[in-house]
Amino acid sequence: MTLRIAYAGIIQFAAQLLTLFTGLIFVALVTRNLTIEEFGLWQILGSSLGLLLIPLAPLSYWTVRYSARGYDVGKTSLLAGVMSIPIFVIVYLMLALTASASIEAILFFVLLYMIQIPALCVWTSVKPIAMAYKPQYLGYATIVLEIGKILGAYYTIAILNLGLTGAILALTLGQFFQLVVIIYVIKPKLRGTFNFSILKKWYKTSWIPIASVSASRLSISDSIVVSIILGSTTVVGLFQASRVFTLIVRYSETFLRVLNPKLIRDNKYEDIVLTLRLQALVAVPLVAGAWMLSESLLGILGVQYMQAANVLRILTIVAVLEGIEVLIWSILTGIEKSDQNIEDLQFNKLKNSWLIKIPLIDLTKYAIYFPILAIIMYISRGNGNELSLSMYWAIILLLVTIPITIYKIILVKRAIKLEVPKLSILTYIISGIIMSGFLYYYTQLIPLTKTSTIEIILYIIPPGMASVLIYSIVVITLDSFARKMIKDLINRKN
Repeated sequence: MTLRIAYAGIIQFAAQLLTLFTGLIFVALVTRNLTIEEFGLWQILGSSLGLLLIPLAPLSYWTVRYSARGYDVGKTSLLAGVMSIPIFVIVYLMLALTASASIEAILFFVLLYMIQIPALCVWTSVKPIAMAYKPQYLGYATIVLEIGKILGAYYTIAILNLGLTGAILALTLGQFFQLVVIIYVIKPKLRGTFNFSILKKWYKTSWIPIASVSASRLSISDSIVVSIILGSTTVVGLFQASRVFTLIVRYSETFLRVLNPKLIRDNKYEDIVLTLRLQALVAVPLVAGAWMLSESLLGILGVQYMQAANVLRILTIVAVLEGIEVLIWSILTGIEKSDQNIEDLQFNKLKNSWLIKIPLIDLTKYAIYFPILAIIMYISRGNGNELSLSMYWAIILLLVTIPITIYKIILVKRAIKLEVPKLSILTYIISGIIMSGFLYYYTQLIPLTKTSTIEIILYIIPPGMASVLIYSIVVITLDSFARKMIKDLINRKN
């Protein structure tokens, strides 16, 4: 069995599970000290900054592809990221001050959010180097990020009562700690020289990564559209609170961080099958947990969010579909060889490649999604409450995502002869159903009556651990692949 994907992916996944607890504490510190509107504003600021930094897409995109192929591009990527900082700061200031007449009430928070620009610019340039070099250390960096956020939030929010200001400062502190770890890890890859000609070639073909990243950023920018149409961030707060927990489901995508650069380098079919198994193995219990404990999970953020439990359930299904889409992207862009020669990135060679076909499909998806979302929100804004509007939003996203995911599955089947491990996946689903049954009876026998963050977390932990144990026992008993993987990983350690 190829162990690099399993080992590196499990390290990252374990790190994310370890940081799940601290991450929930951080989010709870934020949400319980902010109104739903303020939480919605915080999410909108993050989406807006993500859109602003789209021009960095070529840097991140080509760095991971050429680092994976052994090109010495680390220093070029890092210095380009650093040099971009003043440019983005100036652009951000211009946009904020231009819009000051309409956002005067929140202008302070808009300007304060600018302090994240340096960390995000550098992170964009160093993360792809780590993905290609030592992807497991991204998991360790995540732990450091969460610890920094917790320390910062405790001081700025719990002690100083700075509210949204404290949340922004705490997040920036965690990002700084994360950068320190990753830059230390990738030091051996930063010993080359700054190559302006390579950077120039990357930006000559910038339309490929910009299309790809634009689709990704648009996926989290719907909150901006909704807030503008409704003239409020309350619906955004409810929806985004549910979206926070769908990130737990998408932890299963950690294996894809390893698959894509490994396919670019080695192009081994068995790596795809292994990743598919691992993603399914991990995704099923996460989906079961999020679905059955949705009220309790949202209660961690505050009792006012528990009403959005069905929104979370719908978004959990969306997260599964989007995880499949990311897997397909990893496969099709990983096997693509049209960009293999860094000296010959020609439009005619790349225009029909998967590097551009997949982003165009995603852009088409959002070209359909955003108008439908805008029309429904506009029509419903005077007729529905915040919860109803959040439900409409989630349903629209689900209905648009389903046909796009099906189409991508058809494309990947045409591109490669992929033998889906159906028996293993069926085993995981059966195990997940058993796990869900346990969680259902637990919540019926011992209903949630507490409201504080710590009490709700303590309510979730026992059934959470017990259900995962049940799932694991059933999987190990029925699935030979899981048994062999555990044995191989133990032997690796020895």
